[in-house]
Amino acid sequence: MKLAVYGTLRNGNENTGRVNNTSLVYPGHQKFPAMIQDYKGKGTVVEVHDVTSEDLAQYDLYEGVMTGLYDRVEVDVDLDSGERERTWVYVAGQKLLDMVNIFEEIPNGDWYDRKV
Repeated sequence: MKLAVYGTLRNGNENTGRVNNTSLVYPGHQKFPAMIQDYKGKGTVVEVHDVTSEDLAQYDLYEGVMTGLYDRVEVDVDLDSGERERTWVYVAGQKLLDMVNIFEEIPNGDWYDRKV
């Protein structure tokens, strides 16, 4: 299975692409990013990794899925190679959205090349 990562989990993997209809933001004054889905942003740059179900369970714990901080959802990634791939990705969950009333957008959608 595949997992798209966009922030602190990126490691320089060359299998990159973009998730459209999203924005990459800093929630409040946090130092970590969050992807907001169904927002008409410029898209979010991601890396696509092969993961196991055990890996996903560990990432769910790390991302706070059980507490509602982030949600794991399926999205289509438009890869730089021109292909499209269905992957899992973590997006801002309702708890994070409820806690924060200010979102500072990373305009280019790229955590590695962020300019805010």
